[in-house]
Amino acid sequence: MHWVIQRRIFKPGNYDLLIQALDSLEVAYTSVTIKPGTYDLEPDVNLTGKVYVCGAIKLARIANERGWLPGSLLNENFNFNVWQQHLGSELLNHAVGTGKLADIDTTRYKQFFIRPMEDNKAFDGTVIDNEMLADWRSDPAKNNLLKLDVMVSPVKDIYREYRLFVVNGRVVTGSLYKMAGRPQVSADLDDEVLMYAQTIISKWTPAQAFVMDVCLSEDSYKVIEFNNINSSGFYASDVLKYVDAIQQAFS
Repeated sequence: MHWVIQRRIFKPGNYDLLIQALDSLEVAYTSVTIKPGTYDLEPDVNLTGKVYVCGAIKLARIANERGWLPGSLLNENFNFNVWQQHLGSELLNHAVGTGKLADIDTTRYKQFFIRPMEDNKAFDGTVIDNEMLADWRSDPAKNNLLKLDVMVSPVKDIYREYRLFVVNGRVVTGSLYKMAGRPQVSADLDDEVLMYAQTIISKWTPAQAFVMDVCLSEDSYKVIEFNNINSSGFYASDVLKYVDAIQQAFS
């Protein structure tokens, strides 16, 4: 299977780890850029057979247009409404308000968590207050976000946050990435978080391969969100295991 990797999307360290893993496993790949305002690849890539892509949503659309399979695993299941239907209270932010960024009501909160409903990378989920939201709404550079569907929820205490790479129903690698709200990266995964992840996987999954962010919160382990595996950062995850699992699943 041939991998197509979009340059300058991943942080340099993540990009280097991915290339090193592909080289180590002798997996063919091409690094590309996308011409601004177009769907043209540089260099242009004309491939037959299995193709897997790593990059932004635009690369997923290019893969779909060119009929590349598996291409990107991004699909309609990467939407908060879908997660809520399947997992309910297993979601950290299951009790939420939803609406357009331009007019969603957040007056009952001093601070709140906000994120796009879809995994569209318009902005990362974050904690803000109403003053910051007002700044967003008045910022001309953010006009394109005003019609975006978002969800908001109360801020909760989170003790640890993990990123887990799931392929064919099992966690193949993962990483701790925050401790008590502060960045802390470690490849060590507690048995409890892996057991919890498996209970979620047994209930529902958004795709054959995906990334799931899980936390230990004041309400025990919860799912923060699901992410498209083709676009996700690695933290301290074992990238070699990720590449090998994708090769085994889709080649």
